[in-house]
Amino acid sequence: MNNQNGGMNKNPETRQNARPVQRRPVNSGSVSANHPSGQRRAPVQNPGRNAPQRPVQRKPDVQRKPQPARAVPSKNVRPNAPVNAKRNPPKKVQQKPVQTSKGLIKLLVAAAVILLLTVLVAGVIGFYQNETSLLNSEVTIEAGTVKPDISMYFNGELTFPDLMKCNLNFDEVNINLPQTVNFNINIYGLNYPCKLYIVDTVPPTGEGVAQETFAGLELPDALSCITNINDVTDVTAYWKNVPDMSYGGNLFATAALVDACGNETLITVPFSVTRDSTPPEIKGALDFEAYIGDSITYRSTLIVTDDYDPDPVITIDNSAVNADEEGVYEVIYTATDFSGNSTSVTVDLTIKEKPEGYIEPEVVYEAAREILDEITEPGMTEEEIALQIVWWCRYNIRFILKTNSDSWTEAAYNAFLYRTGNCYSTVYAVKVLLDVAGIENMIIERWPYETATHFWNYVKLNGQWYHCDATWREGYDSYFFMYTTKELQNFWQGGWNGFQYRVDDYPPSATESVQSRIHYKDHTIDPE
Repeated sequence: MNNQNGGMNKNPETRQNARPVQRRPVNSGSVSANHPSGQRRAPVQNPGRNAPQRPVQRKPDVQRKPQPARAVPSKNVRPNAPVNAKRNPPKKVQQKPVQTSKGLIKLLVAAAVILLLTVLVAGVIGFYQNETSLLNSEVTIEAGTVKPDISMYFNGELTFPDLMKCNLNFDEVNINLPQTVNFNINIYGLNYPCKLYIVDTVPPTGEGVAQETFAGLELPDALSCITNINDVTDVTAYWKNVPDMSYGGNLFATAALVDACGNETLITVPFSVTRDSTPPEIKGALDFEAYIGDSITYRSTLIVTDDYDPDPVITIDNSAVNADEEGVYEVIYTATDFSGNSTSVTVDLTIKEKPEGYIEPEVVYEAAREILDEITEPGMTEEEIALQIVWWCRYNIRFILKTNSDSWTEAAYNAFLYRTGNCYSTVYAVKVLLDVAGIENMIIERWPYETATHFWNYVKLNGQWYHCDATWREGYDSYFFMYTTKELQNFWQGGWNGFQYRVDDYPPSATESVQSRIHYKDHTIDPE
């Protein structure tokens, strides 16, 4: 295909003589169809009208890939410069819209991710809030009523209950003890402090027990007057209202029953009050002797009883006694019962100088201990021990009418040492042995008497008093053991009794005989 403007002639002459083809100037207003930007192409300046043109060699028509349009050189382009020597880089022109598109996509993707994460986080937060809103962090129960468990702390069931943990073992909680228990509940990995309040708001209950007492007597402990007490905690009681009981009668007192938490209940306790107007009785308040320098025992023979008070208060007024000077001094015994009734008895205490050859009481008691160890065995009853003492003195102290004993200590000691003595020696030998054995006893003196006095022992066995006499009696080859007063006064020998005494000065004896249980020959006694 010939190109009038750009084809080559094979004939050189023709080429030289040929008239150069005048190119039609490019219309500056035309638009290059191949230019991507649609810009108008600038007119090409002709460097010289008569300059020989270089023939354009065309390649064979080959289907080529479309090339991007080249920029039209400006009028300022240097002559002979290649047309495409200066142009805008194609990449810059083409990449601007591509970069804008990719940035927008990234922005949209990031926004979508953020939105998705926001929705996801909001969903998780909402789910967690809904789950934890089921939790009650504090629970209060009444002590001793219900057994607490974890379900009390939730208003509903968790979606994933297996992911909930608790560090408290409710089975180990003492529900009877008012207290505050602190622990944690873990929900989906987060700990929540919780409390269990065990409170006691219920007052205790109980019933009053009817009491019998005496005017002037101190009231018993309030708690001991209430029964059927019911409360989960320990309780105490005190008297809240007490009537005047000094005149006796049927009265009512009010006790307050209080539990460990301060809850209080008032309990009515009925009282039957007896007005006691009878004073105690004093027995065994006998005249006695002591030696200068000896310790004086004021109550060795004293027995006090009362119709109501089992333990009257005894006071001894010995302010008049001068234990360092011979003389006869008054000693006053006073007994007072719980109702305030009292009685007094006065006796004479004779203080003497110690006689020559006086034997101290400690020496006599030591000799008695040796004898007691020989005639008794461990495990014996008081009755059996007392029987062995009376039996031993009866058959080991030979009776003599007159002795050289100037004191009870010497009389008893000589009876132990020489095995001789009269009723005075024998009665004190028995007394010292009973004292060592820890058996309560006293000495009775015959009264009244005509020709001679006599002494025997009064012994308290099994809570009752009995007469015992270990002195040898002419024409009577035995001894008296655990006689009642009636039995003793009914004993007659040779036409007379000889056991009269001041009965009212001593406590009353037992009234039932035990003689059927006593075997005098082998000195044994049958158990009751």
